[in-house]
Amino acid sequence: MKQGTKLFLITAAFAMSLTFAGAGGARGAEPAKASPSFLIAVFPLEDLRPSAETEGLGEVLAEGITDGLSGAPGIHVVERQRLKAVMDEIGLGMSGAVDEKTAVRVGKLLGANHLLLGSFMKFRSQVRVNARIVRTETGEITGTAKVTGKFEDILELEEKVVAGILSSCNRGE
Repeated sequence: MKQGTKLFLITAAFAMSLTFAGAGGARGAEPAKASPSFLIAVFPLEDLRPSAETEGLGEVLAEGITDGLSGAPGIHVVERQRLKAVMDEIGLGMSGAVDEKTAVRVGKLLGANHLLLGSFMKFRSQVRVNARIVRTETGEITGTAKVTGKFEDILELEEKVVAGILSSCNRGE
């Protein structure tokens, strides 16, 4: 990975953690004792056009989306470490390349009733980020978010994805 890309990803992760740390406390919360009505597991986003420049970005985006959703009223988010532990246990990595059927299985093991799956693709200076909310029980897609913009504006695009997801949740649930 290029030195500039590493610095960008580290800076982006740090900036996201500062942005969301002040906005609502804990990162993705453990599920409450009572079954929450909307418990979502956020999977790493799949890189549809992998390159050294985008290495690790799917996990960085998932972290930021998790943080953005965790402060939203009525939404409970599975802690990323719990997701990683279950995926490791059944022999999957956190690369983002998880088919929907497997993701539904992992979501059920975690007790999540919704999943956030998605992808991104960088082409030249542009990046497109897609996300979809899938109901664990049925596999039905209940909401989507899609943004396109300059790669250098990835943090702002991530915030737009979170806003789109929250809008989908408010319309569909």
